[in-house]
Amino acid sequence: MAEKEKLPEALPAKKEDFSKWYTSILEAAGLLDKRYNVKGCFVWLNYGYETMLNIKAVWDKEFKTNGYKEMYFPLLVPKEYAEINDKWWNGFKSQAFWVKGLDEPEPMYILRPTGEPAMYPMFHLWIRSYNDLPLRIYETVSSFRYETGHTRPIIRDREITVWYEIHTCHTTKEESEQEIVKHMEMVDKIWEKCAVVPLKVYKPEWECFPGAVGAVEYYSIMPNGKAMENGSFNNLGQAYAKKFEIKFRDKDEREKYAWMTCTGNGARVLAALIGEHGDDKGLVMPPAVAPVHAVIVPIFNQDTKDEVMKHSEKLFAKLKDEFKMEIDRRDIRPGAKFYDWELKGVPLRIEIGPKDIAEKSVVVARRDNGKKEKVKEADLGKQMKKLLDEIQAEMYARAKKNFAARIVEAHSKEEIKKAMNDKKVAKVYWCKEGQCWDEIKAIMEGIEMFGTDLHKAKEGKCAICGKPATIIGYVANTY
Repeated sequence: MAEKEKLPEALPAKKEDFSKWYTSILEAAGLLDKRYNVKGCFVWLNYGYETMLNIKAVWDKEFKTNGYKEMYFPLLVPKEYAEINDKWWNGFKSQAFWVKGLDEPEPMYILRPTGEPAMYPMFHLWIRSYNDLPLRIYETVSSFRYETGHTRPIIRDREITVWYEIHTCHTTKEESEQEIVKHMEMVDKIWEKCAVVPLKVYKPEWECFPGAVGAVEYYSIMPNGKAMENGSFNNLGQAYAKKFEIKFRDKDEREKYAWMTCTGNGARVLAALIGEHGDDKGLVMPPAVAPVHAVIVPIFNQDTKDEVMKHSEKLFAKLKDEFKMEIDRRDIRPGAKFYDWELKGVPLRIEIGPKDIAEKSVVVARRDNGKKEKVKEADLGKQMKKLLDEIQAEMYARAKKNFAARIVEAHSKEEIKKAMNDKKVAKVYWCKEGQCWDEIKAIMEGIEMFGTDLHKAKEGKCAICGKPATIIGYVANTY
């Protein structure tokens, strides 16, 4: 062969060691390179970054369609901005990266851990009247936190990349509460395009974002039973407005503090997608965010190469304006080509050989279920669209089924322990006492109740103390 073939290394089995499988697939599939010499930082390779930009395009469309203006705020946050809200600062001070210029005696700035201290001093300047409200903006940036423990690419990094933050200001409490609902509706559409289902919970006040008066958190339930934070929806009340003096004059000319919200997430949704749909062959990409919809794989020997390649190029030119297409021009065995594209999770593979050309047809293989079918070239575009729609819908349906199967009811410490050993999330009754919340952590190392259901349940008994309870909580090992 003209190009030397590499013998592929098999991925670890996903069911046997999810953590090792996840780490291996990121580099094997060409998403990123972890060898950058800063702990908790990595290089986005083109295939991974294109995927992430496709996900970003979904939220850009959702946010802008709904009237949110995109902005960008500096990465460097002056120390005096960071210190304005002492509750926020105490929550993030230990995670801050400090920055100083060569001639400065001490650090004067931090790298942005979240957007608030960079944005809100500007809100103070911009907002004067009720006519300036509501203010609805967002940015997509990197945030930086000094993670001292175990880092894991995309899941827990020091540079949190391709991260969006929505920040809003309102005249009334009611409007800010409605705003959170709107954020959830928009973000749900991002998850649907990624064909993943989140678990939505209320966070207890003591675990809310620093300064928030209430929060909804989305979690991904990974195949190993671990729960991963994957989106925060924070009702900030007037706490930040009072710290940053974000005030407006109402119609009655009285000065009032704004009501504020913030919502953030980013690349972790890609981590959820990888964990949900990948298998022992590699990634499985939902068509809605896939960097490549279909790859043409010419199958030839040296005698038929010119004919097959020429025909494949014509077909590629015909399809590339309607679909995201690739053509594998490498002079290697078909099996090696199939392996590489399965590893990348491309939804459709189009196989063309001399016999197919003679029959004016191709073979189309689906990555999600491995099924193959012969398709007439004249019908190929129409059939590809149909198959891509089917794949997207079926992947989302499987995710819903998997989501339901990963959560089990538990009515005692013993049942909670069994759920953890079975790699499930435990759904428990909770009496609202902090002592019972904390006692759950003692059942097994690393587990916790990470949130409560958005809906009040019928009365049951607390899984810890046995007292009457109408609150449902969720228990798992968390990232």
